[in-house]
Amino acid sequence: MFTNENPALNSDLNDLLSHLEDVFTSEGSTTAAVTADKFLDFARGYLSQHRPSEVFAVDNNYGVLLTNGQRIKLCPTATDEAAVTGGDMANPDTSIPVTRRR
Repeated sequence: MFTNENPALNSDLNDLLSHLEDVFTSEGSTTAAVTADKFLDFARGYLSQHRPSEVFAVDNNYGVLLTNGQRIKLCPTATDEAAVTGGDMANPDTSIPVTRRR
């Protein structure tokens, strides 16, 4: 049975952008002349070659298994685990009462 409490599937996974940056720099692309366009071209080529083959839940996030066997999280780990419950960004209560008042 699948569980997302496995430490190998939680914080040990790189997020997508960190993974792309690691691969980009490991291929010797760390010169001062690196531009955003060069990185984007690399990222498009890398993700075109190594397509997602599986999606899984991980650490209140989604993970992806690429065709080259790399497991990555889509989003970085959240630094603030608490959800917004008040203030301007809070979700309004739009629930419908299911009991009738007397």
